[in-house]
Amino acid sequence: MGLMNSGVKQWIFQRVSNALIISFGVCLLCIFLSEDGLSYTSLNELLSGGMFTLYLAVVLVFSCLNAMLAGWQIDGDYASKFGLPNNLITTVSIIVSLIFLVYGLIVLF
Repeated sequence: MGLMNSGVKQWIFQRVSNALIISFGVCLLCIFLSEDGLSYTSLNELLSGGMFTLYLAVVLVFSCLNAMLAGWQIDGDYASKFGLPNNLITTVSIIVSLIFLVYGLIVLF
């Protein structure tokens, strides 16, 4: 994670991405509690707008980057304590996050 060598930058990035993820959860809760509920037509109308699709794509990218950063932090803090090879958790988190990102973007667009 060479882009964010500073702990302050990592902390700020995690808080911003967590705020986006929470706002997405609140949006989903509002959709579930609306009169129409969650149906094909309501989701089709919501995703046809373009802005919500863009919002979902941004949330998806930030959540994947957040997962990569978390994997890197866990690897640095705990991998050696459990005898795991260096960068194993980071590599796994990057691979899983990229698969999640690619599949999510394919579904969105």
